[in-house]
Amino acid sequence: MFSYPVVFVDIETTGGSYRNSRILEVAAIRYENGVITDEFSSLINPETYIPASITSLTGIRETDIVDAPVFADIADRFAEIMSGAVFIAHNVRFDYSFIKNEFAMIGVTFHPRLLCTVRLSRSLYKMEKGHSLAVLIARHDIPFTNRHRALDDARAILYFSQLAFEQHGADAFLAAVQHQLKSQSLPPHLDSKELESIENVPGVYIFKDEMQQPVYVGKSITLKKRVMSHFQDVSSKELKISQSVHHVETIPTGSELAALILESKLVKELMPLYNHQLRRVSSYALFIKSHDGAYATIQIKQGIVDTEMDLDHIYGMYSGRTKAKKRLEEITRGFQLCPKLMGLEKTTGACFSYSLGRCKGACVGNESPDLYNRRFELALEHSRLESWPFDAPISLPVNTKGERVIIKNWMIQGYVDESGEVVYDADEPHFDIDEYKIIRRFIRENKGYIQPIE
Repeated sequence: MFSYPVVFVDIETTGGSYRNSRILEVAAIRYENGVITDEFSSLINPETYIPASITSLTGIRETDIVDAPVFADIADRFAEIMSGAVFIAHNVRFDYSFIKNEFAMIGVTFHPRLLCTVRLSRSLYKMEKGHSLAVLIARHDIPFTNRHRALDDARAILYFSQLAFEQHGADAFLAAVQHQLKSQSLPPHLDSKELESIENVPGVYIFKDEMQQPVYVGKSITLKKRVMSHFQDVSSKELKISQSVHHVETIPTGSELAALILESKLVKELMPLYNHQLRRVSSYALFIKSHDGAYATIQIKQGIVDTEMDLDHIYGMYSGRTKAKKRLEEITRGFQLCPKLMGLEKTTGACFSYSLGRCKGACVGNESPDLYNRRFELALEHSRLESWPFDAPISLPVNTKGERVIIKNWMIQGYVDESGEVVYDADEPHFDIDEYKIIRRFIRENKGYIQPIE
């Protein structure tokens, strides 16, 4: 069936994401030269509680894993059975993400070649509907004893692979396997042919589910590279998206700005599930510049940027306060700024860094305001927001048909259609740091295309 060793793997877990869940049970069956040469199965102590829903599904209880090994205890055994083999699982990226993470936690890199039996079924049984393991077991009358237990599920995908080989013959089976190995990172439900015509040009991509409903809309200046990057990422959010993707539609736009505008329109029109869940930020952690006497200071404040806000005093914006504080600490250390003036330390006298020689004494007046403030501006120049350089909204061209986008304070306000009619957006404008960078760059490079809106 295979000319190289393969290992059929299945795991049971405490939840759906490797970021906040752990492996509860693992099974691996090594198959080479047409026979099973090794088999391994073990309960795993996940070092966390087992949700009632998982116990109901698998039958595994807290009492069952009291004396079970942790993953580190069986890592060598699993690595031994996997040695030089292809990793096969049903929805392989799910199982692989958990096992890769467990190895990473003990400082070991785990990166085998992957083969997915969901995609294998879709390739060889194109006319059939449904390719979950439960559907395959019922459709092909696959014998099993304990569903949702790792060893039986691993045996089921081995049985399915043998059956598919017998029913389709060596040539068709191996062609499907080889094709998948060349594109092993793709989602299980996506036909790789849909990706062949995508080019690395600016545009918008739409991920759709089985019913052709949009689940995610994105943009890129290199469409194919960006689309493929979703499928190579095993983070929990990308795995959720990948498992939903059945179809990909791309719309080349010709420019990065046009891609930004089209993405904004489509997100509002289509309301894709994962755009709403992953991309909306209700407020940002903002670096707000102020003064303590003659010295520049920073405060981190939670808030939003609206169309009327003066951006002069915003010296950085971050998705959360933790990221903002970490960045502020890095800047303060790197430029020998004063932690007290940077809002990182509360004291009535000199800051602690001054006693260590890491602050030049602005907190006690030993450094001139002029020298300190110049270093402050240099340290924050790359994260500082640029003020809106116009007295009113402007419009920029989107395409050659005459359509334009209306922008104020770096935010999309509305559109000018082909006839010249101005249509303002009904939604409240939303400031996005990526949109800000794209719009600012376009304005700098295309000043001759700017038109003021009266």
